[in-house]
Amino acid sequence: MKRNVVIISIISFLFFLMFPTVSNANSSWHWVTASPLKVLPFAILFTLIIETAAIVMIGKVADIKKSFIVVGLANLFSFLAPYIFRAYRFIPTSGGFDLLAAFNKGPYYIVLTGFLVLTLIVELPIVYLMLKKETNKKPSLAIAILASNIITTLLVAVCERQICIGRW
Repeated sequence: MKRNVVIISIISFLFFLMFPTVSNANSSWHWVTASPLKVLPFAILFTLIIETAAIVMIGKVADIKKSFIVVGLANLFSFLAPYIFRAYRFIPTSGGFDLLAAFNKGPYYIVLTGFLVLTLIVELPIVYLMLKKETNKKPSLAIAILASNIITTLLVAVCERQICIGRW
C-alpha cells in the first residue's frame, strides 16, 4: 500500500512537470506596450503602398490612382468584415453593437491565422475584377495581387507581434 502511494506520488509529480497549465482566473488581459489598434494606421499605409506598387509594377496597371482606391476599398472590406461579425456576436453580452469593443476586448491581435485566407478570398476577386480591364497582362495582375497580399499580411503580423505585447 505504501509503495502504491509513493509510485502514484512520483507519477503525479512527473505529470505536473511535463504538462504544466496556466490559470488566468481573476485576471484580465491588457496590452503592455500598445494596442494593435494604435499601430493600425501605419499598417494600413504600409499595406496600401506595397500592394499598389506591386499591382502597378508587376500587374502593369497604368492608372495608379484607380489602383490605390481599389486596393484601399478591398483592404477596408476584408479588414472590417471579421470585426463587424465579432461586434454583432457581442450584442447579447454588451447590449449593443460596439465595433470598438470588437477591437479592444480580449487578447486579439489584428492579424490572426485566418486573416490571410480571408484577405485572399475577399481582396483577390475584388481587385482583380476591378482592374483587369486596366492591364494587358491579366496573369501578372493576379500574381501581383496574390503575392503582395501574402507578403503584406505576413509582414504586418510579424510587426504587430513585435510592437504590441500583452499579458494576463
